[in-house]
Amino acid sequence: MLISLHKKNIYTNFLVLLPFILIFGGTIFQNTSLSNLTSLTKMLAFFYMIVYVIIHQKINVNLFFFTVLFIPFWLYALFNNPYSQQAAYGDGIRYLFPIVTLYYSFSIKEHLPLLMKFVVVFIVLNLVVQFFNYFFWILGAKDQWFYYTMPGGKRWANKTAGIIRATGLVVFFSLYGFINLVGFFLIHKYYNKKYKFLLLAICVVGLFLSFSYKGIGAFAIVLVFYYYKQIFKVFIYILVAIALVYITVPDKINSFVSDITLRVELYITEGNSARSESYRVMMDEIKKGNWLGKGAGVFGGPASTEFNSPYYKEVNFNWFDAKWMGLTTTDTYPPHAFVELGTIGALLYFLLLLSPLIKTRFNSNYKLALVIYFCLMSDMMVSFSLNNLEYLFFSLVFIYPILYYNNPTHQFIENK
Repeated sequence: MLISLHKKNIYTNFLVLLPFILIFGGTIFQNTSLSNLTSLTKMLAFFYMIVYVIIHQKINVNLFFFTVLFIPFWLYALFNNPYSQQAAYGDGIRYLFPIVTLYYSFSIKEHLPLLMKFVVVFIVLNLVVQFFNYFFWILGAKDQWFYYTMPGGKRWANKTAGIIRATGLVVFFSLYGFINLVGFFLIHKYYNKKYKFLLLAICVVGLFLSFSYKGIGAFAIVLVFYYYKQIFKVFIYILVAIALVYITVPDKINSFVSDITLRVELYITEGNSARSESYRVMMDEIKKGNWLGKGAGVFGGPASTEFNSPYYKEVNFNWFDAKWMGLTTTDTYPPHAFVELGTIGALLYFLLLLSPLIKTRFNSNYKLALVIYFCLMSDMMVSFSLNNLEYLFFSLVFIYPILYYNNPTHQFIENK
């Protein structure tokens, strides 16, 4: 009987973790000759989540209510593209990724202990892989499995201050930083086993080695507001670490600071980038009263560039640096949503995604959910993370398990 129950638990856990395995397993291949597997595994995970939700029949009332309000606007956008219906289908279905992820999150809301075990294992596994990435890079490898391919066949890797940005298993430095960012807050709150401090250190080091400026910025902001009672101790640790690194490699730190300054000028103070240009287009559309949207696949998303949407010429869009970088999106999510869904549709969309927060009980779990939302939403301001399943499966998928976790000690991973 005990063996039967154990097998049942293994089977249940596997079914819960299957979309995680599909999404992150497929990510490994995105810069290889098997890159098609990445899209295939994502779509398999997407449809698997839908089937899982239908079978388990667990629906949150608030989530369902806002979904009903949003769907008519989504359908209108899906069939209102005046240029390419194929592009509309390609970008239109991506709006559903975070919605379905939230429905799946509610269906697995009692599995937070299992999800935490996955978080710990995945973060450590990424660190091990990154050690090998650095090892072969130091040896002078001209090409590695995670390197990008530029037009013409040239292979390259993202570098800052002459150092390759950490990517771990997930290939993209920004995603690696995001995983360590969210992982830090989850482990700090829920993990009370030995090596906790080591795991937290791994997350912080991983975040900084990714050189993801938006992730580092979000981390600093959350430290100030979420850990304000321990802020002095935290900043002492950080200052000591920075001082030690600066003493060891001052040239690298100076180069790092110069790179940050350049990006602030490029994206904020001077605004000479596709990102800032996309916000200009968004504000123009809001001022003109674009209430119902231009249609899915028109602006911002990968399908809009793949099918050469004429809308970019209509609004005199300037791609700046994005052209030579080979970007397939404007790398900003709000403009994409507001232009395609319209002001009303976009506002309903974001209300739908925030609907789990419509909850009267404000406790420490709720605060952590706010932190995760902040990390994701601040990231999507300058990326397409909000419809990227890798990002969603290290953010939104945890929301309902966190909000519905009732253990007063908040320490379900602990020493016996």
